[in-house]
Amino acid sequence: YYLLADISKLGVGGDKEAANFLLTRPGVASVPGTSFYAEPEDGRQQVRLCFAKQDVHLEEACRRLRGIRSARP
Repeated sequence: YYLLADISKLGVGGDKEAANFLLTRPGVASVPGTSFYAEPEDGRQQVRLCFAKQDVHLEEACRRLRGIRSARP
């Protein structure tokens, strides 16, 4: 139901910034990766996405995420 996604190419400072960016820009919720590691630094370049949703919602999230290339203008 979950996926840890690499956010290193988004051009943000880390997982918390990426989660905030994904929520405010395309409107897709995620959880900072540092929440899931004993050594938080191991999850600093990841966010967790949940797939326990209806297909229509997953398709919309994918559509929104496809438009993102970078947090930098």
